[in-house]
Amino acid sequence: MQDCNNSTLSLYVPSDENPWNISKIRFIYKRLGFGISNDKAKSLLIKSPEDLVEELINSAKLLSLTTAPEWGFWNNAEINSSGKNQSYYKNVWQKQAFTNFINDGFRERLTLFWSNHFVTEYYDYNRAQYLYQYHSRLQEYSLGNFKEFVSAIGLEPAMLMYLNGYSNKKKAPNENYARELYELFTLGEGNGYTSSDITETSRALTGFNKYANGNGSAVIFNDTTFDDGEKTIFGKTGSWGYQDVIDILFEEKKELIANFICEKLYLYFVSPVLNKEITSQLALIFIESNFELIPVYRQLFKSEHFFDLKSSNVLIKSPIDLFVFIQNDFEFVFPESFKKNYTNYLRFRCIEMGQEIFKPVDVAGWQENHDWISTGTLPMRWEFIEYIFNRHFAGNKEQFRTFIKSLVGNDEKDPKVIVDKLKLHMFCKYDIKKEELQDALNIFKGDVPDNYFEDGTWDLSYESVPNQVYNLMLFLISLPEFQLK
Repeated sequence: MQDCNNSTLSLYVPSDENPWNISKIRFIYKRLGFGISNDKAKSLLIKSPEDLVEELINSAKLLSLTTAPEWGFWNNAEINSSGKNQSYYKNVWQKQAFTNFINDGFRERLTLFWSNHFVTEYYDYNRAQYLYQYHSRLQEYSLGNFKEFVSAIGLEPAMLMYLNGYSNKKKAPNENYARELYELFTLGEGNGYTSSDITETSRALTGFNKYANGNGSAVIFNDTTFDDGEKTIFGKTGSWGYQDVIDILFEEKKELIANFICEKLYLYFVSPVLNKEITSQLALIFIESNFELIPVYRQLFKSEHFFDLKSSNVLIKSPIDLFVFIQNDFEFVFPESFKKNYTNYLRFRCIEMGQEIFKPVDVAGWQENHDWISTGTLPMRWEFIEYIFNRHFAGNKEQFRTFIKSLVGNDEKDPKVIVDKLKLHMFCKYDIKKEELQDALNIFKGDVPDNYFEDGTWDLSYESVPNQVYNLMLFLISLPEFQLK
């Protein structure tokens, strides 16, 4: 399939053909965050696209790391003596991640992306303290330097356990991390390395086999298990160690690294159809900036290519997207009995639909897009979102009236205008089919006599309005296009 978006990486300048409007703001917050309410979106229209994206980047860069939990650096003995088990603390941190998605926008979007790049699978190492430390490292480097990111993430205990770095010793080498360092994290499968490079690299990565303070504490270097013999990696020979590997890799393979990472960013944030002309240009920027990530983000997310209308509605919402968008797009209030368990509800529903946070399907991560939709998961999506709206309605149905007034104004009386504006809010850019529009209008009108709309009897103060809005929302979420962003 060929990318039909021919726009360039030049700065997006609004035009009559591609205007700056509230749909564009919603687009930004669906791709670079996790949704935005109508009132917040309206308040941002005064900003230019360039300034808004810059603000998102700068705010994310300045955002503090999530506060370390009390147990974040405990060893296993301390975990066991706390009266709680590993599973309890793991659940706590998974729920914390959903809270971050709701509140922290761009930084957490990046954290989610990088968690699916530098993959670990929690149940393979099964230490909640390592999960917290790994997550914190993703947050720390998601807007930092990619070379430093690679270096830091490889020494995370979660990664050392997951990809067998902890068992990689001088007399018992394990090639797992060396292979994935090249194949999945920096170069791509079969791209620029040989089996000999993997073998020699694994020798250079030996030595990280010692707990600082008992099982489950920090993993530190043990020089007695390090292979200090000469190794040849990418044609360079020496008694290389861990950081030498990173230095040689980024010196000898910088072009391959830059292209591989920029292609992954493009596929996740822009389109499932790769545009190599665009990614090649981004790769040059990546190299010129010494592998700083922010210059790449700036160039891509401020570009006319990113904002091209052809970029809308080409990515499938992940389960996390689906649920968190609902929370942020509407800001409805739950009944107290449901509110306190909401992040747990989101977590479990995402697991059922194939996205358990911090547990991708395998070392290659979730493949996104069509992997999210199947004959089994699509009905789940409808059912779970309908349930959430139902809880909102049961808690306070009048908030549906308040919401639609904020969207269309207090005095709007035309059902077609109401349907169209709600559709724009829920779909960003989507031209509803004629028959769908008629169905939507019929559902919205409900049991209200047609003449009430014609003679002015009906308005947004009418008793049935909350029910009408609720039913219209349920219809719109059933359309296939609701699954896109």
